[in-house]
Order: sequence, then structure tokens, then C-alpha cells
Amino acid sequence: MDKTRLLCLLVSFVYLHIMLPANLMAIDLMNLQGMNDWMSKLSDSDKLSLAVNYFQNGKYHEALLIFGKLNKKYKLNPRFLAYTGVCMYYDGDYENAAATFEKVIDKVSVFSPHELAVYYFCAAESKYHIGKFSEAIPLYERHLVMCYNNEKGDSLYSIGLCYKKLGKTEQAQEYLIQALAYYRKFNDKDKMRIVERHIEKDINE
Repeated sequence: MDKTRLLCLLVSFVYLHIMLPANLMAIDLMNLQGMNDWMSKLSDSDKLSLAVNYFQNGKYHEALLIFGKLNKKYKLNPRFLAYTGVCMYYDGDYENAAATFEKVIDKVSVFSPHELAVYYFCAAESKYHIGKFSEAIPLYERHLVMCYNNEKGDSLYSIGLCYKKLGKTEQAQEYLIQALAYYRKFNDKDKMRIVERHIEKDINE
């Protein structure tokens, strides 16, 4: 390889692997600083509106950061705390999500059934993920009462898994069979296969 070509390759390597990442990092830091400066100029009511907007658009981590700061300053009302619990659940912070829902779940009963269904499902899933299966079951059952029909399969399936974890195979089978019926009704083939494997495994054990 001639020296000119080698030099060109070396320059390209340095640009792609050293200079470009460094420049992008600098841009990210500038953007972050600019975002922080912009946020600092917002009123707290505007920050709350921004957090709600993030929440409604599925940007749960961003919403959580703002809700968390506002809650430390003001103590948010139960609905916004429920939003915070949902954000914690989607952020993978199941311990704090479960603790948050324990505090607020009984204080948001005035809202629409489907809104409550979201809270109960996230609360139940959080309990499941931290191994509190017996506490998760009644939350899934509340979700079943309030959710849309095409969502019932998920809670029935999860209740079945809870009973399996608790060593109650007969109850588990009962709920898994019900879940399978809903997945068939709404033609959710991927979930049908998963539940069918669970049922077949339990039969063969």
C-alpha cells in the first residue's frame, strides 16, 4: 500500500473514530445545556404541562424526571402521582412504582374505568416483577373489571403465571385457559403460542 493511501486511511480512521464522536458528544452536551437553560426559564405550571405532554406521548423517562422534581417541591395530587407510577413502571423502577401505586390507587377511583385499568395493570405488573405474586393477583383482577375486552387476556395470563409461581397449578391452568380463549377471540397468534406452551408444559409435568 502506498504512503498516500495509507495516510488517507489513517485520516479517515481518526475522523470517524475519534474526532466525529468527540464532536457529537460536544453537540449533545451543548444541547443538554441548552435544554437545561430552557427548562430553568419555564414556570412550574409550564413544567407540569410539559411533563403531562411527555407522558401522553410515551416519553416516560423524561416525564418522570419533571414529575419527580415537582413532587419534591409541591407534593403532586393523586392523579399526577399515578402518572408518576406509570412512568416508573415503564422506566423499569418496579419497586418505586409499586410503592407509589400503593399510596394512590384508592385515591383515583373517580376517574374513567379505562384510565384506572392502566393504573391497576401497571401496579400489578410492578408487584409481579418484584416477586409479590399474591399481591399482584387482586390488582390484575381489578384490571379485568375495567379494561377493554381485547386487554383481558393479558391479565388472565399474568394471573395464571402468578398462581404458577405460588405453586397452585390448577388455578394457574384455569386462568391460562381463559387467557387462551381471549387471545383466540382477538387472533393474537404470538400470545396464543406462548400460552399454549405453558398449558402443554403443565399437562406433561
